[in-house]
Amino acid sequence: MNIILEKFGLTDVSSVTELSCGHINKTYLCEYGEEKFILQSLNRDIFRNPEITAENISAIEGAFEKFPDDKVFVPRYLCCDGRNYIEHNDGIWRIYGYTEGNGSYSPYLHGFAVGRFLKIVNSCNIRLKNTLTLHNFGDLKLPLRNIHGDTKADNIIFGEKLTVIDLDTAMSGYICADYGDMIRSVTAKEFNLSAVRDATNGFADGLDGLLTAEEINSLYGGIVLIISELAERYSGGSVNFPNKTAEQCLERERELRLQLSEFIDFERDIRAVISECFSV
Repeated sequence: MNIILEKFGLTDVSSVTELSCGHINKTYLCEYGEEKFILQSLNRDIFRNPEITAENISAIEGAFEKFPDDKVFVPRYLCCDGRNYIEHNDGIWRIYGYTEGNGSYSPYLHGFAVGRFLKIVNSCNIRLKNTLTLHNFGDLKLPLRNIHGDTKADNIIFGEKLTVIDLDTAMSGYICADYGDMIRSVTAKEFNLSAVRDATNGFADGLDGLLTAEEINSLYGGIVLIISELAERYSGGSVNFPNKTAEQCLERERELRLQLSEFIDFERDIRAVISECFSV
């Protein structure tokens, strides 16, 4: 571990603590004087082309550098020999600055952070590459755009600034996928139409006119597709989620099926909310 840290210029790190969050990568909190960093090992079984993942992250950082005074940020990755990752003992490692989550969660801010992220990465001349198969929606006859790919609440740091993290899944795709996953996360504990409205308002404000009418019309479908897809992945058990037991996967699948039925029951209300939020 010290060898890896030293390659990024971090010597005399006082502590390294493994964090239990996340399903895919190993993540550690490193304290270096008064600064804190996140150290991660990239799961090579999932991300078979780490150099493309690293290129995508660099492209996203470059896009955000053009908006230095914005309300939404992404992590700054440290570099070693001109790359934002190193290979060590058959592992892929990278480090980025830690952001303190000292703010309160709100559906509006969640939606705004996701929408603003999408606005920025689609306002610059970049095209993110696909590094894994995710959100297999087929051909929806919609514009392919740069998306985050995993817009759950855990991937937004609510602090003095809003920071969007876990950029490994960023790729080319449909914006309704990011909206659908965000709304799934917003309503994970219970269905709440008011929370859906707040998140959708924030999402629309962050996007600031980016979407076409066809894309706006696709947003409800993105919710259904995302929840269905995730439930199907959990039906595969611990093959897809190795840190969970078969029983845990079965229970999570059941929860998602129930959540999906709620969204189907309230389709008309949710479509009305989306129309209302994007008509202003």
